[in-house]
Amino acid sequence: MKTKFALICLILGLVGSLTACNSTLPADIPTVTLEAAAIPELPGEPSEQPPAVEDTPYPTTTPEQALIPTETLVEISVSPLPVFDAPLIRRLAMCTPLQGWALTMDGNHVLFTEDGGQTWLDTTPTDLATLPPDYLTFGIRPFFRNEMTAWFTPNSADDALLYHTQNSGLDWSITALPFDHASYFFLDDLLGYALVDLGAGAGSHYVAIYRTLDGGASWTQVFTHEPGESKSLIEGGSKNGITFRGVDSGWIGGTIPMDDFFYLYYTQDGGVTWAEETDIALPAEYMGSFLDVWQPMFVSETTAYLPVHAINPAGMHLLIYRSEDYGESWAFESGIPDGQMLDFINVNEGWAAAQTDLYRTLDGGGSWMLVAIPGIPAGRVILDVDFVDSMHGWLQVTPDDSTMDTIELYGTTDGGATWQGLN
Repeated sequence: MKTKFALICLILGLVGSLTACNSTLPADIPTVTLEAAAIPELPGEPSEQPPAVEDTPYPTTTPEQALIPTETLVEISVSPLPVFDAPLIRRLAMCTPLQGWALTMDGNHVLFTEDGGQTWLDTTPTDLATLPPDYLTFGIRPFFRNEMTAWFTPNSADDALLYHTQNSGLDWSITALPFDHASYFFLDDLLGYALVDLGAGAGSHYVAIYRTLDGGASWTQVFTHEPGESKSLIEGGSKNGITFRGVDSGWIGGTIPMDDFFYLYYTQDGGVTWAEETDIALPAEYMGSFLDVWQPMFVSETTAYLPVHAINPAGMHLLIYRSEDYGESWAFESGIPDGQMLDFINVNEGWAAAQTDLYRTLDGGGSWMLVAIPGIPAGRVILDVDFVDSMHGWLQVTPDDSTMDTIELYGTTDGGATWQGLN
C-alpha cells in the first residue's frame, strides 16, 4: 500500500482527484518542475488508496442537508477493450506490478494496463466517444481506488453524471448527480467524498462537500459556502483537494497569497465544520515563502505525510512533514530543492523527483539518497514517479517540460537498478 503526491505545476483552483491507486494526488495540473497529478490535478489528483477502514456500519455525523437520492441511469459495457496505441499519458496510477490506470494528456481517455504498462487498453465508456459541441476536452478527473475500481465525472453539456466501474473498466454504471465540477476521494467501495467547485473570484474559492455511503448511488451535502456568509472553512485562497481518514476525520489543503501561511484545514465531524491546523512549524531557512499545501497522505493507520511547496526568491523546495499520531501533529522531516513529486510505498520507504534527479528514502523522509537511473537518457525531466513495492516502479519523463510534446514511460522490476522503455 502506498501513497503518492505528484505536482506538475502550481494552480489556483480546485485540482482534482486521487490518482495512483494508493495515493492522494491532485488531479489536473499542468507541469512545472515538481510535478503533480495534473489535471489540475494535478494533484488530483493525486488520485493512492488509503489504508483499509471499516466498511460498515459507519459512525454517524450530522450533515447540513438530508440524503439526496440519485438515479442509476444505465450500465455501459465496453468489453472487449480495444488497444490504445502510443498514448500520451498525463496521469499514471499503477496498482500492482502488472495492473494500473492512466489518463491521456487530453483528458478524454481512461486507460488500463495488464502487462505493467507495455500495452494500454481503452476503457473509456462508449458514450464518451464524441465530444459535445464546442468542447475541447471531457476534462476527466478520475479517482482510481485499486485495479478494479474507479470513479469519474466528465465535463458535459447536459446533466452531471458519475461513471463507476468495479471490473477494471469492462463495464461502467452511470448515475445522475446533484452537483457538478467535483473531485472525489473514496476510502473503500462505499464511503466517499466529493469536493465540488462552486467557482472562484476576488481571491476566494467556494466549494461544497458531499458524502456517499453507497459507492456514489446517493449523496448527502455536509457543507457548502453561501454568498455573504462566513464559514468555518474559509472562502479565501484556493483548495487543492480533500482527504479523509474514516468517516469523520478529513483535511483540505490549498494556497493563499500570503507568506508563511499553512493553508491546511481539518474536520472531525465528517466535513460539517472545519478548523485551521495551527501546529505546523516552518523552518527558519524557508521563512518568507509562499506555501502551496496539499492534503495528507496516509501510509498506515497512524502515519501520514504532508507535502508542501515553499516558493521564495531563492527557489522552490518540496517540504515533507510527517505525522505519527493520525494527523494530530506534524514534524518537519526534510526539504528537497526543486522537488516535484513524492511517492511512499510504506511508512519508511519513498521516492521523490526533482527535475532530472530521482531520490530515495528509507527512513521516512528524514534523509534522501540520489539514485542513478540507468537506461533513461540523460537530461530527461521526471514528470511522475510511481512505485507499488520496493522492486516495481515507473517513471514518466520528457525531453522538454516546456512543451510536453513527448512523454516517455519507463519501468523497473529491480528497484531502480535498471530501467526499460515501455512506449
